[in-house]
Amino acid sequence: MTGRHGVAAVLMWLLTACGGGGGGTGGGDAAPLQLATPGQAVVKVRSQGTAWAALAETSRSPEIPTRPDRRLLLSPPDGGSGGADFVPPAGWSLLDFALHPSGQLSLLLGSDRELRLLRVSAAGQVLREQDFLDPLAASDPFVGNPRDARDPQSLLPHITRDAARLAPLGEDVALAFRSGRHAVVLHRVGYAAGTGFTGQWRRIVEPGVYIGARFMTSGSFDPFKSLDHQWRVVLDADPQGRIALAVSLDFTDGVEGHTQYFGETLDPQLFNGVLLSQFSGTGQRVGTTAIDTRYRGELHALRWVGGQVAVAGRVRSAGTADGWDAFLALVPAGATTLAAYRVLDFDAGDVILDIAQRADGGLLVVGSTGYTQNPSGASVSEGARPLLAQLATDGQLQQRLTPTAGLRHNQLRALALRGNGAWLLGGMENGPGTHSADADPALLKADGYLREQRL
Repeated sequence: MTGRHGVAAVLMWLLTACGGGGGGTGGGDAAPLQLATPGQAVVKVRSQGTAWAALAETSRSPEIPTRPDRRLLLSPPDGGSGGADFVPPAGWSLLDFALHPSGQLSLLLGSDRELRLLRVSAAGQVLREQDFLDPLAASDPFVGNPRDARDPQSLLPHITRDAARLAPLGEDVALAFRSGRHAVVLHRVGYAAGTGFTGQWRRIVEPGVYIGARFMTSGSFDPFKSLDHQWRVVLDADPQGRIALAVSLDFTDGVEGHTQYFGETLDPQLFNGVLLSQFSGTGQRVGTTAIDTRYRGELHALRWVGGQVAVAGRVRSAGTADGWDAFLALVPAGATTLAAYRVLDFDAGDVILDIAQRADGGLLVVGSTGYTQNPSGASVSEGARPLLAQLATDGQLQQRLTPTAGLRHNQLRALALRGNGAWLLGGMENGPGTHSADADPALLKADGYLREQRL
């Protein structure tokens, strides 16, 4: 039902750029884009020519269930810095967006139990608003004791709203979510102006399994969202329509569930790592690849990079304060064998938060580095620098770059290549560590940004 909750009323034109509202496209003599998002980190960015769209997220104290506070920023028609700003209605979180070749966007909203799809024009006008329904989710397979899933009627797990993602398939969209029954489900959803969103096909990616919770015993901020990473899914699709989706194995019975449901043997001693599944655009399941990180890890990024899937995050390779390193696995399209991964130790603690392919075929990664963490806990230091590095096609480090950093915790969270050959880099600086705001809640803040840079 179009506009039934008055979502269009929260779309407005804002000029938030540093140095005025004109901004620039990065072409000719125009100034590069420099957009400030005070109090919010830019956590995702996508581009279409010189136009762009980005998610900005407010820092929040740890909570159960986790309810992300995000807004969508859109560039104006000239690709500059001031554009439409979408804020979800009360009771809902903006979980993800997909940018389509037409310039239109699909948005995914979640409450504690429901999902909703929106279609938005390139100028920010809401074209369609529609509840997403999946009546089969309540009876999806569960390997183990189904009572371990607290709310089987829900489309999202009890612990977090942040367990659903979108990826564009032309003007259609791939929608993946972990349900209240803990199953991971993938849909292809079509879109047409007259009929709105319509389901094309549905696939079980992983059956429901037991997932263990990790709770922070103290602290006012979770810098890398470690609290709920094991419930989240990461998703991407390439221009050919191939779909890749990955989930974390840590603190889950994912290996047992996958083995029993699909009849595919996985090493029962595989406790840490990632399950990466690939599908065709028509819904054919190509297969699943296990990535054994051997140590506790966190899955943060997945992108198609040419004919392979890049999967990245961080792994606790040593039980010391600087023992977290970035990891990267490159899995060929169609691969189903155990995948190797590369550890990247830049400086003290490291994490890769996004990855993309450069024009020459090499890779560009962003994240955070130079932090320390309680060896037996989740407390991350306030000191951390932005990570920006160029890698070879096989993931080997070529060059580490040194972007501008703030005084407190720094993260480069997102990147996208613009049509003019420059890169958009999103993130935060002067952010909190785990305990920065324990005594003063006002310190739970950050200076977010979206910057254009030629590399």
